[in-house]
Amino acid sequence: MIVPIFIPHQGCPYRCVFCNQNEISGAEREEDQDRLDSAFNTYLNSRPLRELPAIREAAFYGGTFTALPVQRQEFFLTSVQAWVDQGYIQSLRLSTHPGAVDAEALALLDKYAVKVIELGVQSTDPEVLRQSGRGDTPESLERSIHLIRGQGYQLGLQLMLGLPGDSEEIFQQSVTDTLRFKPDFVRIYPALVVRGTALHEMYKKGEYIPWSLDRTVNALQKAVKRFEDAGISVIRLGLHPEPSLLANIVDGPHHPALRSLVESRIGFDILSDLLSREAVLPDRVTFKVPLGKVSNYTGHRKENILMLKEKFAVKEVIFMQTPDLIAPELIA
Repeated sequence: MIVPIFIPHQGCPYRCVFCNQNEISGAEREEDQDRLDSAFNTYLNSRPLRELPAIREAAFYGGTFTALPVQRQEFFLTSVQAWVDQGYIQSLRLSTHPGAVDAEALALLDKYAVKVIELGVQSTDPEVLRQSGRGDTPESLERSIHLIRGQGYQLGLQLMLGLPGDSEEIFQQSVTDTLRFKPDFVRIYPALVVRGTALHEMYKKGEYIPWSLDRTVNALQKAVKRFEDAGISVIRLGLHPEPSLLANIVDGPHHPALRSLVESRIGFDILSDLLSREAVLPDRVTFKVPLGKVSNYTGHRKENILMLKEKFAVKEVIFMQTPDLIAPELIA
């Protein structure tokens, strides 16, 4: 169980083109307390401790935690630590900007039950970072990763594709760089045009064209496969569907089932490869697939079945879910 505490856009001193700076504010302590009370009452006080999942974690989402004023950081951390001391949660995770990580910031976190630190990388390309207003460099990213790893924290890295100046080749290079850093997990988000952002102004002037959904899915398909092959979990694809975000998306490759689209595309390639190895195919082909993963292979709205029939001239495609199976197998 993750207890989410949202501090959207707070703490960041930069002006990234994809962020709505009108949302950046320094909340009062009463508002902070409301955030904490709401999160813990919703997730932890609704059931007795014995009925809660065995692993419970609190997470700060949406802000640049280590760039917050130290007093606010301490207020948040002390408040959450009280729930740790009572046994309701075991650990805490937070996200921040690579430029806001130094020995002093980590020394504060070391006093509390912080186990996971996520860094908003977005891109490792200097020109993409410059055009996006990130205020970051590849050198500062490497330095912050070295510090975080040196203190024994789990590391998560966040990427964003389709930013100004980005391309498929540049994004895949960011993936290559991220693989070199060997994070414990990654999150990947597509760049969206959100009302009230600098990117929205660039979009209105014709200075920025968002990636199409198909282009995004193709790039994500390759990236996710590379991370999976390296044993690195992609724990999220696409932004969290907050109502305020959904109401302000102007354009861009947003889809409520983005992960499903990507995993279906990966599944189609795997099945196609299996069929391509056969010299002769019967009218009806049957695949054994891992239990609970059949939708990855049938495709979004069963589109993979239709494409397999068309590509290989088969009349029927059948799937058998099989326990303990890691990868699909073709039954000729």
